[in-house]
Amino acid sequence: MTRVLVIDDDARRAQVLAGFLTSREYQVDSCAGIMGASEAVAQRRPHVLVLVPPQEAERHERLEELRRMFPRIPVVLVTLADGPDLILDVEAFAPTLPARPSRNFASIASAVEAASALH
Repeated sequence: MTRVLVIDDDARRAQVLAGFLTSREYQVDSCAGIMGASEAVAQRRPHVLVLVPPQEAERHERLEELRRMFPRIPVVLVTLADGPDLILDVEAFAPTLPARPSRNFASIASAVEAASALH
């Protein structure tokens, strides 16, 4: 079973996303932001990280920090962004896959599935 760690500063939003992914038969844990990720990764050893940046403006910095900490774990980036800046972030911080919740939560599950294949 694929182990997923949801990283989100908003505990309520993380709980909703974790509940959805659990219903899709992933083993899901969550942590409060990047600061909690180090301990959570050490304890739970996830196959995929799902990052929900607190603000779109912080997307690049959060991805950069995750890549420094966990260079080999695929990241699903939950974002509303699109366009060249997002493409540059995804390429620079590979393996990273974007997921757009504005489409629906299924797009996040699809990105998690694709990311788990990279592990």
